[in-house]
Amino acid sequence: MKLIHCGDIHLDSRMETHLTPERARERGGELCATFARMVAYARREQVSAILIAGDLFDGERVTARTADFVLDTVAGAPEVEVFYLRGNHDGGSRAFAGRTMPENLKTFSTAWTRYDLGPVTVAGREWGGDPAAFWDGLQLDRERMNIVTLHGQTSARTGEGLVCLPALRGKGIRYLALGHLHSYQRERLDEEGEYCYCGCLEGRGFDECGEKGFVLLETDGRQLRAGFVPFARRTLWEVPVDLTGLTTVTQIGRAMGAAAEGLSPDSLVKFTLTGEFEPDTQKDLPFLRQLMGQRFWFAAVADQSRLRLRAEDFAHDISLKGEFVRRVLASELSGEERDRVICLGLRALRGEEIVL
Repeated sequence: MKLIHCGDIHLDSRMETHLTPERARERGGELCATFARMVAYARREQVSAILIAGDLFDGERVTARTADFVLDTVAGAPEVEVFYLRGNHDGGSRAFAGRTMPENLKTFSTAWTRYDLGPVTVAGREWGGDPAAFWDGLQLDRERMNIVTLHGQTSARTGEGLVCLPALRGKGIRYLALGHLHSYQRERLDEEGEYCYCGCLEGRGFDECGEKGFVLLETDGRQLRAGFVPFARRTLWEVPVDLTGLTTVTQIGRAMGAAAEGLSPDSLVKFTLTGEFEPDTQKDLPFLRQLMGQRFWFAAVADQSRLRLRAEDFAHDISLKGEFVRRVLASELSGEERDRVICLGLRALRGEEIVL
């Protein structure tokens, strides 16, 4: 028997922090499309069940289009049982209120709920009530392959949203399918089983870099195998680029291209400029962003580099440039403000266009 453990899909995310409204809408559509591709994968690979470990949606307000899309997709795969446990972003969402639920879509509540599927028992509980009493009532048959799904942060304590690992040890859990963290993590729970965060299905921001997907479980009722399956339509990467020794925008562009060598053109890439640069370095961020935007689906450029400038180099410079630099260095500006003022001032003294 095969099962998919997924979560943190966050359908209806706005995603306009980095993206233009047009690209954000396109990316939102891709999240729905990836969900549909996963269900199609389940049908093709004869997967018996999909476990959604919370945060199917990004908030309580879900568009009718997205709600209908999910229900139609699930209904279109009647041979696949879909277990949906709400997470903190789903909150009190009533996305499916007033809609006909497919028979193969199973949900959970604030009481422990169990479903038997061949030799497998799937158990789960959503948050609500007294956190200290949350773990009461979880009774499992040790003769079965027990999979428990929860949404929250692992902890040694009890509390709202805290998955108390000590409270789950010794209960016969073979696999604890968790949601909430957006990166794949897998650890031992006890001698009998393990716990796993599947990560998100698609990265949405540059705090979610790297491969994203789901976990594929296979069991014969006695043994359990689990493996991560990369599945995202696009991958986000953060790429550092050292500016030390580079002076022209062409050199910087080449360094950025070399640092991102091998990344798919479908990627979203954030280039972070580091190191030290000279006062005359052509560090034109809008131009570099446009240059890399022709190579990747989306490119951003962040600047963490610092101006290489020694006060002693200008101590005896009697030119206008020397006087300007000395005055700025003696000011109370922060290091970042100082670097920016000096670069703009020197550019102005050379007669170049100033872009703020």
